[in-house]
Amino acid sequence: MAADNMFYEMIGRLFSRQQMRKLGLLLESSGVDYVPEAFAGLMVVFSIFGFVITYSLFSLVPQLRGFLFKMCLMGMESLTTTYPEFVLIVSVLFSLALSLSLIGMIIYVFLLLRADERRRRVEDVLPDFLSLAASNVRAGMTIDQALWYAAKPEFGLLSVEVSIVAKKSFGGVPFNQAIDYLTERFNSKLIRRSVALIKQGLASGGKLADILERTAEDARHMAALRKEISTSLLMYIIFIVFAGAIGTPFLFAVSGKLVGILETAFASAIPTTSAAGGSGAFAGSMITPSKPSISSADFFLFTVLCTIMTTVFSALIIGVISKGSKRDGVPYIPFLLAISLVLFFVISGALDAFLAGITYA
Repeated sequence: MAADNMFYEMIGRLFSRQQMRKLGLLLESSGVDYVPEAFAGLMVVFSIFGFVITYSLFSLVPQLRGFLFKMCLMGMESLTTTYPEFVLIVSVLFSLALSLSLIGMIIYVFLLLRADERRRRVEDVLPDFLSLAASNVRAGMTIDQALWYAAKPEFGLLSVEVSIVAKKSFGGVPFNQAIDYLTERFNSKLIRRSVALIKQGLASGGKLADILERTAEDARHMAALRKEISTSLLMYIIFIVFAGAIGTPFLFAVSGKLVGILETAFASAIPTTSAAGGSGAFAGSMITPSKPSISSADFFLFTVLCTIMTTVFSALIIGVISKGSKRDGVPYIPFLLAISLVLFFVISGALDAFLAGITYA
C-alpha cells in the first residue's frame, strides 16, 4: 500500500504547489485523509483508464463516432474519408479531453458534496454546542475546557473535531492556532465567523459567554431564515422541474418523430420525382425538395444529449434557488435525469405505436 502511494505521489508531483495546496484544502474540508500529491496521481491513473474506455467506445460504436464528427467538423465530414488518420487523431484527442474532464468533474463534485454534507451536519448542531460552551464558560471554565466538556456524543462530527482542537491546546499548542483547525476541516462561513469571534473575544478580554450565546442565536436565526426563503420559492422550483424533466423530453420526442417522418417521406418521394424527370408534384416549380442533412439517428443522439444537459442545469438552478448554492442541486441530478429519460423513451414509443400505420406513398 505504501509503495502504491509513493507511485501516485511521484505522478502528483508533476502538478504545481499551488494546485496541490488547493487540493489539500478541499481534501481537508471533505474529510478525506489523503496526501494531495497521491490523490492527484490517483486521479491521473483513473483518467488514463477512462481514456481507454472512451476511445474503445468510439471505436466500437460507429453511430456515436459519426455523430461526433458531424457535430465537430461542421460540414467537413469528407476529411474522414480522404484522410483516415485524421479520424484517429480526432478520436484520440476527443477521448482524452472527455475522460480528463469527466473524471476530474466527478471527483471534484464528489469532494464538494462530502464537504457540503459535513458542513450541514456541523451547522445543524453548532447553535446548541455554542450554547452549552457558553454555559461552561459562565461556570468558570477556560475556553478550551468549555469546548472540551461541550463536545458531547450527540453533536457527532463536531464533537470529534472539537476534541482534536482541545487536545492540541492541552498539548501545548496556542489556542488561537489550535482552533484554526476547525476552519480547515469545514468549509463553513458560520464556523469561520464563530472562530473569529472567539479569537477576538479572547484578545479583547470581552465576555466570551455572551459572545458564544449571541453567535448561537444568530445561527438559529439564519437557519430559520433559509427555510422560510426556500418555502417561498417553491413555485419556481416546481416550474423548473416541469420544464426540465417533463416539458423538454416531450418536445424532443415529438420533434424526433417529426424528423423521422420527414426522412421517410423524402426517401420515398424524391426518387420517384427524380425518375419521372420532374413530372411529380413539384414539376414546373422552382422549389426543389431535398433530403434533410440530419438523419433521425443523429437527431436522436442530439436529443438525448440535450435532455441530459437540460436536466443537469435544471438541477443546479434548483440548488441555487432552494439553498443558495449550485452544488446543493447535484443530488437532484440522478432523480431528474431518470424521470426525463424514461419520459422521453415512453413518449417516443407511444408516438411510434400511434403513427405506425401511416404510409408515405
